[in-house]
Amino acid sequence: MKPREIKQVSLNVLLILTLVVVVAAQGKPEQAAAKTDGAPQPQQIKSAKEYLGPTADSIRPYRMTGRDPFKKTVKPKGAHAKAQARLLGFPALDVRRAEFRQRVEQARARDGAEPDPVLQYLVSELEITGVFRDERGFGAFLRAQPSGTMFFVRNGARCYNGEVVRIGGDASDPGGAKVVFREVSYTEVNGKQSPQEHMVTKSPADKK
Repeated sequence: MKPREIKQVSLNVLLILTLVVVVAAQGKPEQAAAKTDGAPQPQQIKSAKEYLGPTADSIRPYRMTGRDPFKKTVKPKGAHAKAQARLLGFPALDVRRAEFRQRVEQARARDGAEPDPVLQYLVSELEITGVFRDERGFGAFLRAQPSGTMFFVRNGARCYNGEVVRIGGDASDPGGAKVVFREVSYTEVNGKQSPQEHMVTKSPADKK
């Protein structure tokens, strides 16, 4: 190779090296910028405020409400039923008399025995006027207070809301004569009617 050709080759190699250095120098700032954009700066880390929890003025103190929030209030059994229980009354005397007349008509239509008139009256309306005794045993004289009608009854006689359970005592001693009634009353609890029975004792001494 001639000296002139060698010189020309050397220039070309030098030119190529120069271009490589220039290109490499231009690529480094771009990589450095990319690294700088993606990574957090030291100044930013130092300036970030660390969260340490709520401040003191934002915390409200707990106040007692007078009851344990974890304790369940249990209502006593039967309290609701007792509050709704009520005593039922009976029909007026005119209504009871109409019912009695209907029973009499039904008995006559069947040629049967007519019901006892004392069926029209409540136990509370019957007053004992005396007690007697014969071959059939004890009997009692009653007076119906609403009408003043007199009746005589024996054990087992029925009235509108009960019956005569026992008649006893000394006929000559009005204070010792007694008539025991089984009286029935009705109460309504939660829409359901239920009967209740209790004994009522009357004597001629109870008259006013």
